[in-house]
Amino acid sequence: MQSDRDRVRDSLAVDGAVRAPKAAEQIAGRLRGRIVRGELAPGSKLRPERELLVEFGVSRPTLREAFRILESEGLIVVVTGAGGGPRVQLPDLGVVSRQIGYYLQIKQTTLKDLLEARQEFEPICARLLAERRTRGALRELDTLLDDLRQVADAGFATDSAYVAWVDMTREFHESIADHCGNNTLAAQARALGEMLRAHHRRSLRSVNFRPSKPKLASELIGDYSELLDLVRARNGAGAERHWRAHLQRSARLTYRNQDPRSVVDLVD
Repeated sequence: MQSDRDRVRDSLAVDGAVRAPKAAEQIAGRLRGRIVRGELAPGSKLRPERELLVEFGVSRPTLREAFRILESEGLIVVVTGAGGGPRVQLPDLGVVSRQIGYYLQIKQTTLKDLLEARQEFEPICARLLAERRTRGALRELDTLLDDLRQVADAGFATDSAYVAWVDMTREFHESIADHCGNNTLAAQARALGEMLRAHHRRSLRSVNFRPSKPKLASELIGDYSELLDLVRARNGAGAERHWRAHLQRSARLTYRNQDPRSVVDLVD
């Protein structure tokens, strides 16, 4: 059977020569495949450099260029010092979200467009959460809700306190998706949450900001609490219906302070 080393060499041979940049891309592809297939677990180290040099039959600069490619993709991190070297890591979804965000901003995507998307798929996450919920999911959501109550009770005397509150509400939304039992929906929800967080942070810096009124915070917490009651009861249809209504109300409140036609702004 042809080895990885032989396949790399055969695929890179052009008139008997090996083109180093192409070699680095091919090696990165081999290692990428091992990572995404789960052959190399997050936190594990790649084989020693000297062994990889022999396996692929390339120079040290070529191998290190392959490492840089994987590092730019968020699949490895190169640790320096004793005991260091390339280690496998989970890709940072925030990096992916930023790339999607740049694309949406270039396409002149509006805030209304972004919130419409959330109103469509996040209620589905709420339904699946209710139907598939675990004790761990309920504990996490209960803890987040308690934290939100404490922050709301303390009030929003400063802009930074309100920003922290907004971030915590985003975490609640993301937790719904994380525990819905569907990885695709969870990834979409987290990516959208990252984009909304970036947009809102920039918006808070650029407008005459006023913290949320206590009544609005209380109503929000009431919506969250009702959702958890529906999740505990495994009422999927009710959870979906309730969460869609909540997101629609939330969008209307957002539009009081921000023009729904404004283009999402994610770049500092």
